[in-house]
Amino acid sequence: MPDHTYRVQPGEMLLNKFEVIRPLGHGHFGEVHHVINRPVGRPAALKTIEVTDPTTHRAAIEAQAQNLCSHDHVVKIHGADVINGFVLIEMEFIEGGSLGDRLMQGFVPLIDGVQAVKEVLFALEHAHTRGIVHRDVKPANIMLAQNKAKLSDFGTIIQPHTGIRVTDLFYQFHAAPEAVNSGEFSPLGDVFAAGLTLLRVANNMPGWGTVIDDAGAWETDLRNGTMARRIGFKPYLPRALKTILRKACDPDPARRYASAAAFREALERLRLARRWVRVSDNEWICESTGRIEAVRYVNGRHPAVEFFSGSRRQLDLCGTFGTEREAREHMDRVIAETTMGHTAPSRRPRSNRNGTQGAGVSVAMADDIS
Repeated sequence: MPDHTYRVQPGEMLLNKFEVIRPLGHGHFGEVHHVINRPVGRPAALKTIEVTDPTTHRAAIEAQAQNLCSHDHVVKIHGADVINGFVLIEMEFIEGGSLGDRLMQGFVPLIDGVQAVKEVLFALEHAHTRGIVHRDVKPANIMLAQNKAKLSDFGTIIQPHTGIRVTDLFYQFHAAPEAVNSGEFSPLGDVFAAGLTLLRVANNMPGWGTVIDDAGAWETDLRNGTMARRIGFKPYLPRALKTILRKACDPDPARRYASAAAFREALERLRLARRWVRVSDNEWICESTGRIEAVRYVNGRHPAVEFFSGSRRQLDLCGTFGTEREAREHMDRVIAETTMGHTAPSRRPRSNRNGTQGAGVSVAMADDIS
């Protein structure tokens, strides 16, 4: 895929006001650059959007800036300008980048992803109480400030009760089926999009990859609201989280969480205990109660899984197995259960293929993980 060619380049001045420092990214609806607002000496993120009616677009953006930007978990909008058919939206610059950037850079621990989405659900709740639906919830629009996540880019918002909208565009890959099929937008559509966002983050899925290779299949999934089913779940995700995500991403809006607040409260009840980091296919590490813990897959005639807390092996979480698949399923189950702070997976002696009694465990399939 060819590199994106940006409309403006570092060093350019826009409106004798914004000095372009570097590009921050681009998407379906525009480009974003790190700029300096020279008259006031303020660093900012400047989004450039081409629209059919830039004056109206600008007015809507500025109105929403006044309505929304007092919230701690919403990126502040400083103002908007119009130039040559484009709207320039000057936003708070956040050095940490977006959750989408984090996914591109490396593994995002589940506990971090859940926390970011919980905080963004506060922002959505704030918007929804003001009659505003975001329509563009995705990892790239969740900015990671020093100690909090903030929802960005209200450039596709709509007020369903009045019909007022900034644009007819919306992010279709995360859109609820009622939006795709009937153009119906409500807070429940944002709940659906936030659920797909968390599913992608939990699976550490920075892009769409092979999910959308078959255009006919994924377009059918969009219409049916079954994109979450197409994505699926990584085997190390706890069952409790999968239950929450299935509800948030239900194709039937009546079966989803009734509000962003209800979705957030469900996530708060998870009480995740460990911040596991996947180092490689064969190793996970985390820090727990002041100790470094590690789970490792060890290849061999009888593949094994070892759990270390500091320098000590935690025998109730270790095991040897007849096949690699059984060992890896056990490792995934250990990660899932200890993420939730649960005790060791239930164990029972089993015979290895050579007939000897091994320290194996009863291995559950992914959907049976607690």
